[in-house]
Amino acid sequence: MSNHSASYLLREVFILLEEEKFFESMGKEKTISFIEKVIRMSQEIDCNSGEILEDIGERLKICYECIQYSDALKYDVCEKCRADWRT
Repeated sequence: MSNHSASYLLREVFILLEEEKFFESMGKEKTISFIEKVIRMSQEIDCNSGEILEDIGERLKICYECIQYSDALKYDVCEKCRADWRT
């Protein structure tokens, strides 16, 4: 069972940070590292990375499955992770 409330709260926090240009000032590498750390911590309280990165993951070009940068996101998931779904 996912902690939907906390997942959506984190999503809103990421959206606020995006609006304030926080990620822009950090650059791609630090942004991915920061988001990865937050998602890792959120998993301890049963959050869902797909809910956290819904919409914002696509804007930041971060796959919600592997939490890595990708120019080829579809359904918020990179090509490699989508291929894993088929296997």
